[in-house]
Amino acid sequence: MAKQAHFKNNKLVFNQDSEISESSGVYKFFNSQNEILYIGKAKNLKKRVKSYLKVRKGEGKRISKLKSNIKYVETIITKTESDALILEQGLISKIRPPFNIQFRDDKSYPAIHLTTQQDFPAIYVSRQKNTKNTSFGPFANVGAMRLNVNLTRSLFKLRNCKDINFRNRSRPCIEYQMKRCSAPCVGYISKNEYTLDVKNAINFLSGDSKRVVKNLSKKMDLYSEKKDYERAIIYRDKIQSIRDTQKKQNVLTGFKELDVLAVRKNKFSTCLSVLKVEAGWINSSQNFYPVSNDDTSEEELLSAFLESYVVNDKKRKEINLLFKENISQDTKSFLNNLRLPRVNILKPSSKNENLIEICISQAKDALRRNNNYSWMPDALEDLKKFLNLNEINKIEAFDISHTSGKEVSASCVVMNKSGPDKKNYRIMNIRKDSNDDYLALSEAIKRRCKNLQKNNLALPEVILIDGGKGQLNTVKKNLDIDTKNSITFISVSKGPNRKEKYDILHTDKKNFELKNFSKTKKLLQLLRNESHRFAINHHRKRRSKNLLKSNLDDISGLGPKLKLNLIRYFGGADKVMEASKDDLKAVPGIGVNKANQIFRFIKNQ
Repeated sequence: MAKQAHFKNNKLVFNQDSEISESSGVYKFFNSQNEILYIGKAKNLKKRVKSYLKVRKGEGKRISKLKSNIKYVETIITKTESDALILEQGLISKIRPPFNIQFRDDKSYPAIHLTTQQDFPAIYVSRQKNTKNTSFGPFANVGAMRLNVNLTRSLFKLRNCKDINFRNRSRPCIEYQMKRCSAPCVGYISKNEYTLDVKNAINFLSGDSKRVVKNLSKKMDLYSEKKDYERAIIYRDKIQSIRDTQKKQNVLTGFKELDVLAVRKNKFSTCLSVLKVEAGWINSSQNFYPVSNDDTSEEELLSAFLESYVVNDKKRKEINLLFKENISQDTKSFLNNLRLPRVNILKPSSKNENLIEICISQAKDALRRNNNYSWMPDALEDLKKFLNLNEINKIEAFDISHTSGKEVSASCVVMNKSGPDKKNYRIMNIRKDSNDDYLALSEAIKRRCKNLQKNNLALPEVILIDGGKGQLNTVKKNLDIDTKNSITFISVSKGPNRKEKYDILHTDKKNFELKNFSKTKKLLQLLRNESHRFAINHHRKRRSKNLLKSNLDDISGLGPKLKLNLIRYFGGADKVMEASKDDLKAVPGIGVNKANQIFRFIKNQ
């Protein structure tokens, strides 16, 4: 049960329930608006909460600002410190308090996927996550990853075709001719043999080359005994290719898996890089960025990251960590006492120095690439001063798209100090068809704000709409939400001759020509253009989807891909309705049963 204590004149004032427990648990700091500022875990709740009353030398701005805003605290008691950490990470992930160190991962890197849920799995590269597949990565070095895929395919001859092509082939494709596929589509390989190739491919990509070589050696010896020397030579060459590849890897012995970490900062951003080394191979890499780039030390960043990283790893029983940076004594103690997963922290040495340098180089390179929006903090700072605000952590922009008042949708794009926050972009379909863009905008903003509040997420300090002073006033007038006075609404309209360089910024008080405010202008134009692009792209997809609507939608079990195949094959939905049963059977992806079902539907129309 949560217990409360209030902060008053830099002192803890306890409620009548009781004092804060000395047990392990989670504490939540609130401000005067009952908003959660920070969530933490502690071995001794009372000791930890009271520590926030002390003034420490070298205390960062983030902690000082947090302390000045704390109004009261709630605590949740747990049985163990491990339970407290798990609860803390779950609450942080759900609530995302502004003063917690949060990381966004770099989702731009691709991974290798094997569709192992299928009888004849395919191998492909994608940036999208798919929990049904067996995946390897993500990889920072895309070129090296593709070489890895090509080598895997040449060794084990796995298919890379789409399922629709696989199901409907009558003869092998060019991949078979080039010796990169064993043609399971036409039965040139049995399911058992193909499954063995898939297992070897998984072992190879996992870094377990010894097992692969052992399996291939058995096959080579078997064919040699049968005097089938041509096949034996094929397996011999595969073994040699794997051994040649192993020589090129950064080989590290003594453990099966190792996670190498490095933190690097510049004045614009911070990057925490992770290299995963498996069986001596650098198998994958990933970059993480703190949501805000404040004065938090590298020690504090790495400590916060490691606690989250270890708790969220549900698969491994043991984790080996290697890094140069220091971590807090609390984090070190927690990791050392953790039983599942067991954590081993390795000391940097001449043997593993090369891996640390590679990880540092990756972090530096990620920072360089991430600096496309390095101007963003300065632009937000300029806008903050320009609008006379205390802080701008987040700014959102809205745009409306429709076709003659039909299929109305609103886009919401989000920018923070790191640039576009694309995972928080949203599309809202407006329920009522209307030619009134500003009524639709009001509805979208209202829904967005209510949804943020419902999920205990921070509201934007600034909302931008496209239009002039009249449109700005209309939108504000139609908003009937409690929070509109805590948000600054602005709009941008085209200047003379509709030239961007003469754009005008409208606020409640006055209008400004943006030509004299270069960073502010760049930020607001980016926001406006991004919201417009996002709205138009969604609208085009929606319109294209509607164009495909036809009688075919009423056929049960006929998905969008098969429907599209039919329309493309016959040249239109109306032509499909004139097709014979034999014509339908000839369509890619349409088997005998489906053709009979579609033909029965046509006959009944």
